[in-house]
Amino acid sequence: MKLATTLLTGTLILGGLGAGAYAMTDKQPLQSVSANSTTISEEQAKEIALEQTNGGNITKMSVDTDDRTKKYEFDIVNGEFEYDVDIDFNSGKVVEFDQERLDSDDDRDDGISIEEAKLSLEEAKKLALKEQAGTIVETELDRDDNQLRYEIEIHTDDNHEVNVDIDAMNGNVLNVEWDD
Repeated sequence: MKLATTLLTGTLILGGLGAGAYAMTDKQPLQSVSANSTTISEEQAKEIALEQTNGGNITKMSVDTDDRTKKYEFDIVNGEFEYDVDIDFNSGKVVEFDQERLDSDDDRDDGISIEEAKLSLEEAKKLALKEQAGTIVETELDRDDNQLRYEIEIHTDDNHEVNVDIDAMNGNVLNVEWDD
């Protein structure tokens, strides 16, 4: 009888461990999927977007999340057209592509091009993050009062929004503005 009780207790313990292990593995696929996911770099996304538009000038670049999908968003002017190209942050697939013909009333962003700036977007982003720590959610190259500048939007860890303007020619911080 003592042997039967020992075997029964051992079986119950092993069964409980097995059920616990099964419950643990049942939750594992979510973790393994996220661990295996990859992201494409901003430079790779830029190349994909420019390939879609046969070149052009990137006038705006941002990272956004819609419906839990993170994506790079590009505004590109090429000749008579303005394009909006969205690239999936993980797969590099084009998830949205819009083309609009510019007419004489449209703002062509004064021919602004990231290539025109002496300071790279990456350098401007580093300077902005040195000014204010957080997560960059949007960048835009703009010309105000004939001055080429990067406008960089940062979300802080304490849920504030900070806009940092960086001179695209020399890297000077032009303005820091906090939004609540």
